[in-house]
Amino acid sequence: MSYRQYEAPFQLYDVVYVIIPRLDQAQKLVNGTLASLINGATDHKDLAKRMEQRREFTLELQAIHTNLEHLLERYRPDVKDMLASGGASGNRKVEPDEMEQEAIERAKEIYRKVVAFQTGRREVPW
Repeated sequence: MSYRQYEAPFQLYDVVYVIIPRLDQAQKLVNGTLASLINGATDHKDLAKRMEQRREFTLELQAIHTNLEHLLERYRPDVKDMLASGGASGNRKVEPDEMEQEAIERAKEIYRKVVAFQTGRREVPW
């Protein structure tokens, strides 16, 4: 796995107002799609596959959210200021640790997969 973008400066604003909301949107779409596929499964094999996809996606999200929460906790005063001001203040460069950086990259990848699904370049979002 490449951490080429690790050095790229991230802004706290990007994490709070772009990455996390997009991850939440992607999560809703994937969960809804998987629920529909599970409900519409006609054979045991397909049902098992979709249930496993849902389990894997849930575990992936838990890991991502845990690391993003850790990142936000480290910048708590700035996050509070940013949220109180609607993003007008409190922004700063953040330096994610390796796990936080990986969570950011995984969140971006989930969003890219969902966009590909929505534009017809993927059959399923996950």
